[in-house]
Amino acid sequence: MTKQSKQEPTPSAKILARREYAGPAFLSGAFRPFFLGASVWAVVSIAYWLAIYNGWVSAPDAISGRDWHIHEMLFGFVGAAVGGFILTAVPNWTGRLPVRGWPLGGLAALWLLGRIVMLSEIPMLMLLDIVFLFALAFVVAREIIGGRNKRNLVVAVMITLLAVANLLTHVERLQIVNMDGHSWRFTLAVLLSLLSLIGGRVTPSFTRNLLARQSVATMGPPKMPAKPGGKIDKFVMVFSAISLLVWVFAPTHMGTGIALCLAGAAQLFRLSRWQGMQVINQSIIVVLHIAYAWIGLSLILLGASILSDRLLTSDAIHGLTIGAIGIMIAAMMSRASFGHSGLPMKAGWALTTVYGLVGLAVILRLGAAVWSPLTMINLAGLAWVLAFTLFVVFFLPLYFKARRPR
Repeated sequence: MTKQSKQEPTPSAKILARREYAGPAFLSGAFRPFFLGASVWAVVSIAYWLAIYNGWVSAPDAISGRDWHIHEMLFGFVGAAVGGFILTAVPNWTGRLPVRGWPLGGLAALWLLGRIVMLSEIPMLMLLDIVFLFALAFVVAREIIGGRNKRNLVVAVMITLLAVANLLTHVERLQIVNMDGHSWRFTLAVLLSLLSLIGGRVTPSFTRNLLARQSVATMGPPKMPAKPGGKIDKFVMVFSAISLLVWVFAPTHMGTGIALCLAGAAQLFRLSRWQGMQVINQSIIVVLHIAYAWIGLSLILLGASILSDRLLTSDAIHGLTIGAIGIMIAAMMSRASFGHSGLPMKAGWALTTVYGLVGLAVILRLGAAVWSPLTMINLAGLAWVLAFTLFVVFFLPLYFKARRPR
């Protein structure tokens, strides 16, 4: 037996194994259960939060309504989206077979268990929520190490840090250690760093691919985006990560505010090199540029909220969570769902409406800083719920259908 056959199947065996998968279509790719879970939970969790915010229902006794809202957005909604995207991307990075079938179902069940226990009335039972992200980190690390894909080990490290951040939120919730918000700020720092890494790869790459196809059709050479991974990219990512880490521990220091503003400006400069205006008529691509722009804009807003009393930090943070994270997740989930289902990359009116509604949600939420917070927050929540309801209606049948042959 050769060394290759001991370690993993040959390429032809991999192709045969892909074709011979006979399990449920819903478990044939990680994007199916996790993107469906993320989009459904985006609707349910915000609808429930609005009911708590308006005093129509009470939050679980074991956690405050505000803390439940923060947790379920960062680890429920975002956790599922990250799991679906990374597990779908890993086979392309490593050449290994995808996690699918009942092992995938088991991971999805762990995520669902977390959502159920976070609605319980038993404080210690909520600790079961931490299992999913640690399991996800283990699986991603195993696949990347097994595929000898050193370049993407940083992704496994970031998911591990996200799992640790989730554990810290529970430590803070149980008042084991008085962390004064360090846990959720650390969570946002990890998520924004992960978004800067992944978004900084896919946005210029997808733009470049589209422009290359257009140049063949028009016989004209367009100006291409800067290739990701250069010195400027690395500097911007490292500087932004350091600025966010400083914010975790010194959230009100003037120096932190200045660093965050500079980091935001650096992110916008990075984005300017990706030729977004050349794909302005392609909503499934340009939405990635818009989402990335919100990284820069919201870092500036966050810094400004420290430097000035005119903007609340909670309002600025929603620029990060709804604008950068929410829009990027809607864009990546839709694009990956099309691509891995064998469908053409065309957003159409429905997905363009989804993107527009999430964009409207962030504008309305930021508007709460200047006019009628109760009204603006409710309108922002409604726009978000409508966006992801439409997403679910659009993609639900697709997630239960087998991939179209190419």
